[in-house]
Amino acid sequence: MADVTVLKTYADCDAALASLRKEKATYAHRDYNQSYSETQASDRATTLAAQHAKALDDVTRYTTDVARTDLTKQELTTARRNLIAATARRDSLALSMEAVSGAEAYLADVDADQVDAQLSTLDAAIAAVTAHRATLSA
Repeated sequence: MADVTVLKTYADCDAALASLRKEKATYAHRDYNQSYSETQASDRATTLAAQHAKALDDVTRYTTDVARTDLTKQELTTARRNLIAATARRDSLALSMEAVSGAEAYLADVDADQVDAQLSTLDAAIAAVTAHRATLSA
């Protein structure tokens, strides 16, 4: 922790406090944005999981349809097209789900830890300057 005794006057303390509070507001804003992003990512992951489950069901259903032997040529063509579309949708959703995990998710967690640590450091510094200011004579 920085040495607050280098602050010799109320003006020094007030200038330090103003700067610390401004910096804290910046980090608090960043922390809020990260929390919002995490909520959005969680909601997106839930939606993607539900869509992926439906796509898996569609692939299963259309695979069964394509395997039927009682379909007309037109029905078989339609079933194959549906299977192709469902398979593409399933695969696309699987790729989207990968984007919300892995290295990207880990690095976002590291960034959040850095912001949390910075906020703690700034809170401690503000408290130290405020306490030191109270010990100075006017």
